[in-house]
Amino acid sequence: MIYRLYEHLLQSKIAKSNLPSCVAVVLCSGDLLDEGLLHLGQLLEWSRSIGLTSLVLYVNDDAPLLLRKITLELAAAPAQISLHTAEGEEQTGTGGPLKVVISLGFGGKREVAEAFRGILKEVEMGHMQPEQIDEKTIESHLRFSQKPDLVIRAGGKRLSDFLIWQAAYSELYFTDVNWKDLRKIDFLRAIRDCQRRERRFGR
Repeated sequence: MIYRLYEHLLQSKIAKSNLPSCVAVVLCSGDLLDEGLLHLGQLLEWSRSIGLTSLVLYVNDDAPLLLRKITLELAAAPAQISLHTAEGEEQTGTGGPLKVVISLGFGGKREVAEAFRGILKEVEMGHMQPEQIDEKTIESHLRFSQKPDLVIRAGGKRLSDFLIWQAAYSELYFTDVNWKDLRKIDFLRAIRDCQRRERRFGR
């Protein structure tokens, strides 16, 4: 009863007019064992309940079995879900305003290297001159266009290289609670903390 009251109080303190445009969550493959996999659906529901429209998750494993498990687990989720691996992209979910991107083992270094290979190919074909390459050119060749306002790492103090370009000015939030034990109030605290910060965007 007390937990529910506190959860309701936290949610009431989150400003709908100041929600992060995108939230990223960094996980490891061990986080998604057993009940950890079921937690994915809960995270999507928490996001929907406060009105988030964009969620990005990174898992440092691209095992085909894990991909199949996530695809099946989220097949009935009311969201537009894209799962990315080095080999390509798969879709799941039933649709809705919440857009979810899940990267399996496709980190930032690999993404940037892929982008530069694409740019170099265009230069080689004569479609672009080297002096025309700028930040916008690089961003247009990245696989992920999302720029998270908030990056959450549950139960850890280290981030991965995921979205190293896009998350340059993101707010970082580390929880003492492991992914499998993460509750809605922990997620709400992260959102509230982000809203309370004065973002400087590298300045």
